[in-house]
Amino acid sequence: MARSVSVIVPTYRREALLRRTLADVLRLDWPDLDVVVVDQTETHEAETRDLLAALRGRIHHIRHAPPGVVGALNRGLTAARGEIALLLDDDIAISDRRLVAHHVANYDDPAVGAVAGRVLDAGDPRPGAYDARSSDAVWGFFHSRWDHDTRADVTTAPGANMSVRRQLALHLGGIDERIRGNGFRWENDLCLTLRAAGFRVVYDPAPAVLHYYGSAGGNDNRHLLGRERASHAWYRDFFHNHVYVTLKHLPRGTLPVLLWRLYRAHVLNRPFVREGPGFVAARHAAFVRGVAAGRASDRRRRAVRGAAA
Repeated sequence: MARSVSVIVPTYRREALLRRTLADVLRLDWPDLDVVVVDQTETHEAETRDLLAALRGRIHHIRHAPPGVVGALNRGLTAARGEIALLLDDDIAISDRRLVAHHVANYDDPAVGAVAGRVLDAGDPRPGAYDARSSDAVWGFFHSRWDHDTRADVTTAPGANMSVRRQLALHLGGIDERIRGNGFRWENDLCLTLRAAGFRVVYDPAPAVLHYYGSAGGNDNRHLLGRERASHAWYRDFFHNHVYVTLKHLPRGTLPVLLWRLYRAHVLNRPFVREGPGFVAARHAAFVRGVAAGRASDRRRRAVRGAAA
């Protein structure tokens, strides 16, 4: 008997790309497929509204507020019914109808808790190179790519194309909702949690999608290395999430090295300095606030864990 699979698509302020993604999802070849759309968009275009209405009965359409990828994913995991949850972004294209089958094949190994699929840039879908440092327990996140041909155990996965044993993820607490805003590193947090529980996370190049990087909407990850005024608030959450996930999972001595790397790459790099002292001061403020908030979130986590012990 085929394993039951739920495809979970959190969506926020995407229209044509969402319609394309749903069309591809509904063409997937799998006998027991449950499609859950967790919709955080306040008002859709008429064409999207019509499509969602027409799909009533074929998909489980959930309204979720306030917007946030972590909360949306938890809503989807709870509402889904599949043994395996396939988590997909709302701005992808799927050319291989066997995407689900490729993911599911990995779960014949009971030690596999999650699968990271291949994600190619829709604008330039050439394969990349494998970096063996991606399997490093501490720094693997910074060396991970999802466009290469090498199967390997990994420490993180791409939210655009990953699967997980659904009940296992829920048993371990779901996606940690202390991870804020843009949700940066939620995938890494989930994978490290699974690995700490004794499960493998495997990168498999067979299940592949094309990702439309930089599209408006979603988590606004276009702000990564961005120089818009709105990027400062995005970066505050970015720094918070890095610090929180590091303190939660990794040796304490990792934090100073992490902070230096983040500072050089995302606070005082040359392009940002060229924006002038006002920009640099605002990015410094985002860094200080994000780091302080990340440490505070970890203190609250440890206090809750201590009270429950």
